[in-house]
Amino acid sequence: MHQHNTFQTNRKTHFLCFIFIFTCLMLSSCADNPLQPVSDEEAQRIKAELNDRSFRQFDPSKDAKKRKAVIIDFFSGISLWAQYAEGMYAIDEWEISADDYRIEKAGSEYRLHFEAPRSQQILPTECDNCIETTGISISIQNPLDSEKIRFKLNIGDGDFPRPFPIFESWTKFNEDEYFD
Repeated sequence: MHQHNTFQTNRKTHFLCFIFIFTCLMLSSCADNPLQPVSDEEAQRIKAELNDRSFRQFDPSKDAKKRKAVIIDFFSGISLWAQYAEGMYAIDEWEISADDYRIEKAGSEYRLHFEAPRSQQILPTECDNCIETTGISISIQNPLDSEKIRFKLNIGDGDFPRPFPIFESWTKFNEDEYFD
């Protein structure tokens, strides 16, 4: 009789453990909103909307004595330019660019990944492809709505020169206006 109760208790314990593990797996899979490639049609629509546009932001402001600046532009593919300046002088300046980019989506986030990226450091010393580009991407919300468009920069484990890390949360960048 005692063995029967132990057997049932073990079955109940195993069953409850199974339910607990299953629930944890389900919740974690729902919490992780994995990025998925967008359709070719959606990618073309977003690229057409962003083509020939430029967005910039300063931290804390463009008039601050010490400031960081980031420009994201879509004139010839994609470019991410960054600068750290003090007063009238740039101290650090670099750029990552690519002729094309691929787009993934998770929920309301679109993530832009540089295809065959190139890097260039302008200051403090000039060098080509000396900035590690692995793990860097640009996230964008509302890419088809100029009033609601927001950006954030995703930086992997790379050791990026200043001005990073900044703009790692959703930020409204100012759009540059260019006239022919």
